[in-house]
Amino acid sequence: MFTTGRLFEALIPALAQDYFLVIPTLDGYDPDEKTEYPGTGEELERVEACLKEKQVRELAAAAGSSLGAMLAWGLWQRRRLPIRRLVLDSPPFGWSAVQAAENTKSFWQLVQAVQAAPEAPNVFDAHYGEFGAEMRHSCRSLTRGTIRRSCETCFGPQLPRHIPGGGTKIILVYGGEDPNYQHRKKDLENRPDFSLVVKPGFGHCGFLMQSPLEFAKLLKEE
Repeated sequence: MFTTGRLFEALIPALAQDYFLVIPTLDGYDPDEKTEYPGTGEELERVEACLKEKQVRELAAAAGSSLGAMLAWGLWQRRRLPIRRLVLDSPPFGWSAVQAAENTKSFWQLVQAVQAAPEAPNVFDAHYGEFGAEMRHSCRSLTRGTIRRSCETCFGPQLPRHIPGGGTKIILVYGGEDPNYQHRKKDLENRPDFSLVVKPGFGHCGFLMQSPLEFAKLLKEE
């Protein structure tokens, strides 16, 4: 949320020689387009259509961060495309629909503030450093509907007590300071059905943003 496919640009040098990369920007988040994020189901239909058009029949890895992580999770759940590795960065499992509604309100207020003063540093710059300007830029065309449906995708899905991997290696990645990790810490630890990677000292999406080449290693087969 609040970013484009450029979030993953720094991973390209570590992956491009060995993999065909598809790095989408979600509908509603490209400041040069007048689109809206349509919700989980329709967005995944578009992702799958794009992959089919490019004749991608299997994914060595699927990865996403925060909102993107929940979409990658949804893509895997649909089981229409074999995925060998599923890397979910800072996935916000376990929040309630009430939290989705509260975040819709607060996030929309943030977007309105950015749209009123797009060059003014704000919470994006404070929390995400060099990515702050790009995140502010992504807010230029955001609508309330995009924020509401994004929050519905993000906040509400629960992590099952057991995940039948079906041949997929599942990796959950969190910064030790990430509220999403702290919220479900006891439920995430000591699970045999996925690998948990916790990076001390990092916040929400911080490991991906600050150590992209190390993050890229998680996408490669062992």
